[in-house]
Amino acid sequence: MMSSITKYSNSFMTLFMLVIFTGMVIIASGYPAGARFMPYVLGFPAIALCLLQLFLDARERHRNNAVAADTPSEVQRAEEQVSRAVGHQVHFDVGDILLPEQGLPPGEQLRREVIVWVYFLSLILGIILFGFHLSVPVFLIVFLRYRAEASWKLTLGLTISVCIFLFATFEYLLHITLHTGFITDWIMDAIGG
Repeated sequence: MMSSITKYSNSFMTLFMLVIFTGMVIIASGYPAGARFMPYVLGFPAIALCLLQLFLDARERHRNNAVAADTPSEVQRAEEQVSRAVGHQVHFDVGDILLPEQGLPPGEQLRREVIVWVYFLSLILGIILFGFHLSVPVFLIVFLRYRAEASWKLTLGLTISVCIFLFATFEYLLHITLHTGFITDWIMDAIGG
């Protein structure tokens, strides 16, 4: 049962995100044209990416099932070779050894999913509280440097490039004012800015 849960856990998360983005687009379809633009810009690509991820997950599960059914595992092959060499049947107790075809152990899979959720929810909370202009660069730096383990040079270069592209596209090309954040607005009002 646990292996089937971990086998489908990525798909459960993707389905959950698909429901959120689909709901966002459906709700936004009742808004006036200017107000529904941003949910559409975010929602439709996200829906497409979720559908693509579901397809890739299904294909990977199918591939793993086909490989597992058609070929013996490395442990089975090693047991056969050692059995022939020593002249009697040998069985290895592999315990929690991770083989390439087994994927990640359940604890590691759960840990990685929790980390992704923490990053995602932190970005959303950061945008709500501090706005796009502060949250997006901080998120990109933290994610690229500590999660993707990119060098400082690559991290700063990508962060600057992505921020310039995003902010120029939304604010100057599309004339969409990005959320400045509740705490940022409060601080700016307090200091008279």
